[in-house]
Amino acid sequence: MKKAIIAAAVAAAIAAPAANASVQIYGKVHVAIEKYDGFQNDVWVVKSNASRIGFKGTEDLGNGLSVIWKAETTYDFADGSAWDGGRNAYIGLAGDWGTFLYGRHDSPYKMAYYSTGIEMMGDTILDFKRMGDNMHNGSDLDDIEFWRGDRYNGAIAYISPNMNGLTVAGAIIPGANSGGDGLADAVSLAAMYANNGLKLALAYESDEDGDDDSWLVGASYTMNSMTLAVTYNEDSGMDDGGDHETLLVAGSYRAGNNNFVVKYGDDLDSDSDWVWGIGVEHSLSKRTMAYAAYADSEDDDSAFSVGMIHNF
Repeated sequence: MKKAIIAAAVAAAIAAPAANASVQIYGKVHVAIEKYDGFQNDVWVVKSNASRIGFKGTEDLGNGLSVIWKAETTYDFADGSAWDGGRNAYIGLAGDWGTFLYGRHDSPYKMAYYSTGIEMMGDTILDFKRMGDNMHNGSDLDDIEFWRGDRYNGAIAYISPNMNGLTVAGAIIPGANSGGDGLADAVSLAAMYANNGLKLALAYESDEDGDDDSWLVGASYTMNSMTLAVTYNEDSGMDDGGDHETLLVAGSYRAGNNNFVVKYGDDLDSDSDWVWGIGVEHSLSKRTMAYAAYADSEDDDSAFSVGMIHNF
């Protein structure tokens, strides 16, 4: 009897820290069968698209203040490569005044880019970034260049609370993390608004020299089952050292468990660099969907994909 009581006490002592830690395990499995035509080599591939696993948690410090943390990494479900690439990983404080964090995190510019929903069917072959410059093994669908922000090491960031639909965010990146030597050698700022189906975003980002910077303005509107999103970007060297003006347009229509998507991107500094794509998503459950997508370009390079996504 005494041994049973001691065993129960030990088990409770071990379980108590885990219960108090409030650790959540989450992730996404996204794998597709993709076919590329018109590239250096026409090829079929099974590709893991930004699949990930993460851990996050909070601790209530009292008086409305909490510690927050996250550790997220890429996991390649096509070849089984664990911890394939780092994603957001940080620690910080959150309260009624907003959120302060530091570590590896999406820049406010990147947050603004995604906030309007412009990246419909993101991470698939319809992802504007994939269509623009890294469709498969370095090959691009066309030479669409734009800056959507990045995930920075050593970011020091503040995100405001939602103020009647408006959220503002700012981040600085110290020199040792961005190639300079100061506290704020790289800066990223954003304002995001959402209310009654309307979403607006404005963002600015500059590197440590102040010579390479980018502006972004975006908007979307949802009415019943339809959504239309537009983003304009001016980039002076943030991506490839050149200057670019880019217009991105995306639209979707939801019918039952199906969501139909069309996307178009145009490098306004060129008469021939544009991409477009269509796709359909089918919800199999609240956490699982299947999709099919096709993307094409002015260069007659094209790609086709069928995939599945499961969130856990």
